[in-house]
Amino acid sequence: MHPRLLLLALALAVPLALTGPAAAAPAERATAEQQAANLKLGTRLVNRFWSLLVAGDPDELRAFLSPAFQVQRANGSGQNRNQYLADFANSTTVISDYSLSRIKVTRAGGLVVVRYYSQSTQTISGTAYSTTPAPRIVTFVQTPSGWRMASNANFNAP
Repeated sequence: MHPRLLLLALALAVPLALTGPAAAAPAERATAEQQAANLKLGTRLVNRFWSLLVAGDPDELRAFLSPAFQVQRANGSGQNRNQYLADFANSTTVISDYSLSRIKVTRAGGLVVVRYYSQSTQTISGTAYSTTPAPRIVTFVQTPSGWRMASNANFNAP
């Protein structure tokens, strides 16, 4: 097997293996009660992230982001946790409000994936971003100290 394909296969398989026995039941087979609970959890986690962005507190955000956190943006740029937090602490980002819609949540054990649209009023380093709802996808991982955001893909453009 080509080394890159092997690396990709491992990157996809390891998080699934780490979620434990609960991962064996596909999300599509979740009961209506489980789906409702997953939606509530995913919505709470995404709202927590946005609340931390609006509050502008880098210490609280640091505690919420997994050490493995990465962000991918519509413009092709990306950052790891340390880079993201450094920019957040030193930037002129202002997010004055937000709303979430079209929230879809799947869960396998200690892994939650949330797709949604966000609409916000934000200026990043002097650039006003579109207020049109933009798609996003995030992942959260359950740790002994609570849920942590592991990734964030942001498709909003200036």
